[in-house]
Amino acid sequence: MAGREVSACQKMPLPEGYELRLAYRNQVYSSSFRVANYIKPHFEIGLALDKKEFKTGEAVSGKLQLLYPDGEPVKNARVQLSLRAQQLSMVGNDLRYAGRFPVSLEGSETVSDASGHVALNLPAADKPSRYLLTVSASDGAAYRVTTTKEILIERGLAHYSLSTAAQYSNSGESVVFRYAALESSKQVPVTYEWLRLEDRTSHSGELPSGGKSFTVNFAKPGNYNLTLRDKDGLILAGLSHAVSGKGSTAHTGTVDIVADKTLYQPGETAKMLITFPEPIDEALLTLERDRVEQQSLLSHPANWLTLQRLNDTQYEARVPVSNSFAPNITFSVLYTRNGQYSFQNAGIKVAVPQLDIRVKTDKTHYQPGELVNVELTSSLKGKPVSAQLTVGVVDEMIYALQPEIAPNIGKFFYPLGRNNVRTSSSLSFISYDQALSSEPVAPGATNRSERRVKMLERPRREEVDTAAWMPSLTTDKQGKAYFTFLMPDSLTRWRITARGMNGDGLVGQGRAYLRSEKNLYMKWSMPTVYRVGDKPAAGLFIFSQQDNEPVALVTKFAGAEMRQTLTLHKGANYISLAQNIQQSGLLSAELQQNGQVQDSISTKLSFVDNSWPVEQQKNVMLGGGENALMLPEQASNIRLQSSETPQEIFRNNLDALVDGPWGGVINTGSRLIPLSLAWRSLADHQSAAANDIRQMIQDNRLRLMQLAGPGARFTWWGEDGNGDAFLTAWAWYADWQASQALGVTQQPEYWQHMLDSYAEQADNMPLLHRALVLAWAQEMNLPCKTLLKGLDEAIARRGTKDEDFSEEDIRDINDSLILDTPESPLGDAVANVLTMTLLKKAQLKSTVMPQVQQYAWDKAANSNQPLAHTVVLLNSGGDATQTAAILSGLTAEQSTIERALAMNWLAKYMATMPPVVLPAPAGAWAKHKLTGGGEYWRWVGQGVPDILSFGDELSPQNVQVRWREPAKTAQQSNIPVTVERQLYRLIPVKKR
Repeated sequence: MAGREVSACQKMPLPEGYELRLAYRNQVYSSSFRVANYIKPHFEIGLALDKKEFKTGEAVSGKLQLLYPDGEPVKNARVQLSLRAQQLSMVGNDLRYAGRFPVSLEGSETVSDASGHVALNLPAADKPSRYLLTVSASDGAAYRVTTTKEILIERGLAHYSLSTAAQYSNSGESVVFRYAALESSKQVPVTYEWLRLEDRTSHSGELPSGGKSFTVNFAKPGNYNLTLRDKDGLILAGLSHAVSGKGSTAHTGTVDIVADKTLYQPGETAKMLITFPEPIDEALLTLERDRVEQQSLLSHPANWLTLQRLNDTQYEARVPVSNSFAPNITFSVLYTRNGQYSFQNAGIKVAVPQLDIRVKTDKTHYQPGELVNVELTSSLKGKPVSAQLTVGVVDEMIYALQPEIAPNIGKFFYPLGRNNVRTSSSLSFISYDQALSSEPVAPGATNRSERRVKMLERPRREEVDTAAWMPSLTTDKQGKAYFTFLMPDSLTRWRITARGMNGDGLVGQGRAYLRSEKNLYMKWSMPTVYRVGDKPAAGLFIFSQQDNEPVALVTKFAGAEMRQTLTLHKGANYISLAQNIQQSGLLSAELQQNGQVQDSISTKLSFVDNSWPVEQQKNVMLGGGENALMLPEQASNIRLQSSETPQEIFRNNLDALVDGPWGGVINTGSRLIPLSLAWRSLADHQSAAANDIRQMIQDNRLRLMQLAGPGARFTWWGEDGNGDAFLTAWAWYADWQASQALGVTQQPEYWQHMLDSYAEQADNMPLLHRALVLAWAQEMNLPCKTLLKGLDEAIARRGTKDEDFSEEDIRDINDSLILDTPESPLGDAVANVLTMTLLKKAQLKSTVMPQVQQYAWDKAANSNQPLAHTVVLLNSGGDATQTAAILSGLTAEQSTIERALAMNWLAKYMATMPPVVLPAPAGAWAKHKLTGGGEYWRWVGQGVPDILSFGDELSPQNVQVRWREPAKTAQQSNIPVTVERQLYRLIPVKKR
């Protein structure tokens, strides 16, 4: 999209199918893709050839090397070899490899020696070919390791373009062929060679030194292939050419049509050489596209073409090319003879003006971390023109996994038209396709094999598939644009693709390649986080492009330095480090050769406590100057948030819920509700933050769907069972909140399913659960008056019991009233107060005695449970101050469902007010944005900060400090202590 930069980067944690959606101007565009599951083999197979280049007639020799990840050789492994060859052939004017054909091998099964080597001797190729060698090896494990290697014999890479004025000529006519270099190369053509396909006769000749053309006189008619070769016999260019003359015939039942050019400009004349298999006097000639545009007879040419008879079997048709032919039109020839008809067509492709976009880098090879300078040039018919460009630099390995599916931009905007004219004859009888059986049979199974080799060890220190992405670049009036990027820390080949469009709608694209290379390259082969007590087996990989060259490896850790002298083989070398690593610190490695540093890497190793980290928080009053934090030594993930205003308190609790761990139905629903609140609080639903929240809502809704059982009923973790009515209602209520936030509409009957399981299980449910379900149903505008009357009658029957007055509420504030003790006297009291609120909204009268209701209200109001206080606030009304008091009592240790309910019910009491901004503390603190719209500061320095410093002008503020620490440490610092005193009363005893 011109003028807007749109990009996204997301790691896919699971191997499965994904769908990418883009909403633009009320339209949704989507595309599906799949993330594969890669498995690393337990050993690697490397190929080392004796020569870099092989010629025809030479035996291909080398060796295979089998190594485990630790560098040990794979001894006595059974190795099977399979070889297929693809001969280099001419397809049109391009050099391409033909089909794969198996090649017989002597000794296709062998065994590796003590050093993991397997001698490789492949037969010589008599023609330029590509060998595809498949190696399957087993060391006795359950799975074999399979890999495929490519060996090019006389590379079929076109370094030169070979062209002529026409693609066909007359026999005996001198034809001038011109050649030009496509890229700067030391290879220069010295000979040419032509091959007549009909009888395989050939001829070769010398090319003049420094020349640009040569002349050939073809004596016989037929089809010829021409090639240019260098002094080593490698093919540099190729071309197909047809020669007409007496005696030329097509194959029986066919018609050959050869155009003199592959591309025409409007105003030119297309010359078509028509060859029949026998002498013909009459045929039908047509121009076709969506319909038959023009027609003519061979014996009476129409005015849209001219015909010249060359001999008994060949004609030359000349068709003037008009603008209406663009981008292409089809020229067809049909004739009948002896009750049979023969038909053939050929395309006339008309040039559509396209931009010429060229990509140039200052070098072809870079080292990781170097700055790459890219120059882009856009021109039209040789003249510079300004254009809007989109440029991407992508790792070539991506295209090995998934070939480029985007077509050429010119073909996309100006595609070739399809010939919609269908040619048939009444002389042809209806019959079954001879290639298919007429018997109705079921389709066969998909013929695919398991990809056993997924990913080998690669020289990459960072997994970057896109080195640069420039969605919007504009070239100037001189057609120039520039950009730079840093070469990623990986050794691979990169493809630069530039696509562009100018103001007139003309498009074009260009492509260039560059490599990131380094003779010696290191990569860690160890995790960076350990538990206390672990003994890491430290090691690294050294990728070498040299063979048997000595190097020195210097490693440093905790002030100790070790030096190892190594001799590396070509490829990946695993090196074990001798350091005794038992503590956190920085591990660095340096590779030296001939006194020069070739590569260096470092990583931070961390040792964490074995116990599970728990979330802790406390509120402190901070002012100007230095403030003591007094955090435990094991504290990590330290965060500061302003908690001065009710709005900030609300946001802090909202973000704590959003960042909660994944879980079953309870936790998933408890994430959906605060996410829905965060979505409603956003002013701009098209921002990047809104996109993130929308995606999180959709992910959690999908999670709920996966947890659903038969009849859309839910158990705790989605396991088999009849489903719990309370959990089912909670899941439906959370999904309703998310649907309302996103504007997803459903019929009222859809939500009615929530009450189906309630109707079946209500008699066995705690009163608190029943009241909560009906509160949600009333909020969802579901019919529940009858159900409310039933709940009120159940509360009236319960009344008050003696234990209600005798039992003292001494439960901890972090205990869950909903999940732990829903049938306690406090739970029943909260259910009573909530039912009173629901009856008032439904304009129904309660049958519960007033003194019972007053007792329930007092018990709920005097408890320490935030849920009870929230229900009382709903019943009697409140303000932001009371709301802030309840929210201040919410902690990370409380159940997520009660915190989510309190947040949802108290949201309406929150007045819109600007948040208090906490200024930047002194030290290594980094600002982060919260999902709910606020911000917080996170400690990114070393260790645990002792003090917090602000400017002297800061007025006192209440700040919430949150951190994580090991569970055992947290328990020690919060040990519940009970002090008991036992008093004795001395009673004097009277003497008898």
